[in-house]
Amino acid sequence: MFEARGRPAAEPRREAGGEGGVRKLNVYLLMFGWTLFSVFLYSRFSTLGDSHGYMTGAFDDEHAARTLMIMHIAETVMGIVHSELLAHMAFAGFSATGVVFLIKHAKPRGRYRWPLLAILLTPNFGVWASVSGRESMFIGLCGLFMGSVLGYWRKPSLHLALLALICCAGMIFIRSPYGIGMSLFWLMFLAYRSGPRIGFTLGVQAVLFVAAGALVVSLGWPFLDAYISGDVLPTAVGYFSLGSDNTRTWIHLDTTWEFLASLWWSLPLALVGPTPAEVLARPVMFPFFLSGLVIMGSFLNSILVAFRAPRGLVRKILLLGWLPAMLMIVIAYVPFGIYNSGSAIRYASCFLLFLAFPSMMMSALAADARDEEGQLPPLWQDHAFGDDEVLQAGRHPLELNEGKAW
Repeated sequence: MFEARGRPAAEPRREAGGEGGVRKLNVYLLMFGWTLFSVFLYSRFSTLGDSHGYMTGAFDDEHAARTLMIMHIAETVMGIVHSELLAHMAFAGFSATGVVFLIKHAKPRGRYRWPLLAILLTPNFGVWASVSGRESMFIGLCGLFMGSVLGYWRKPSLHLALLALICCAGMIFIRSPYGIGMSLFWLMFLAYRSGPRIGFTLGVQAVLFVAAGALVVSLGWPFLDAYISGDVLPTAVGYFSLGSDNTRTWIHLDTTWEFLASLWWSLPLALVGPTPAEVLARPVMFPFFLSGLVIMGSFLNSILVAFRAPRGLVRKILLLGWLPAMLMIVIAYVPFGIYNSGSAIRYASCFLLFLAFPSMMMSALAADARDEEGQLPPLWQDHAFGDDEVLQAGRHPLELNEGKAW
């Protein structure tokens, strides 16, 4: 497979947090910087959602349990720090902790760090990850979940599995559709990582999963149709005030079929957020328009990374686990992302971190290869490999050591 040659001198090893990586301290500083931006600048042009209401106990018992839980947490933090700014920073610290936990296990560097940095540096993510609310709590849980998945991939352990399970439960509680999508991904991941090996190819398994999914949808269609047309779509319209400058009164989706038929344009519109015409009418939305383009590009890039992943388990996990889960999440997001571009930014912030998962997994594989270089079989020891060469080889060093062919 490789030409026989002597092993060249090893290059100085760089830690993931060093040159070429993402420093964990910088993540906290970035999140606190986003808090200052949100409180002192963004709030002058728009509201920070329900953040102030959470800290002042503005919600009564008639609100949803998740709203009351976030309110009690915010009130507790507020009672300790006695400052809205510090309370916002406490929530920002939790979301940053999730991102840092992800970085710890993904060790992003090189070209695989850019999708993560693109998300962290966009205001669509930063504003809502750094203030008190459901979004910052969800983002923290999402980061912990992604980190536990990558840690479990490297070395299965009970505490990582329990952490992932707790995060899934928390995400379902805060944002049910997003949490359910990530929970389904976790089940698929476990099936491939710890379940029995199946001899079917990726294509055959994809056909079987599509057939099974079509059967489930056909059996549950009456309930699904009634739920979308009778609950989801009317609720999404009712969430937004007609007096808002960002409300799109020209969109009318009344039935499930209209909603599904509109996905070819409504899904990109929801992900990007403000349109050029809306930016011209309200120039303050221009940074969020650019952020929306970055997010759309990140989504397409992650799909490309998934298709170019090494053959075997990794590609199956990404294409049959991450991609269906991600599509389910964004489709569930569309009704709440198309009627109001301002609110769309807040609703999308929860799952933006999950967009970068394929690159994080590829980075974790490359990091494992670097860490295991001294313990590889002779064939690998005689080859001075880089990240791309390791991934293109189609096998992971840990799997080679365990004797499990992909």
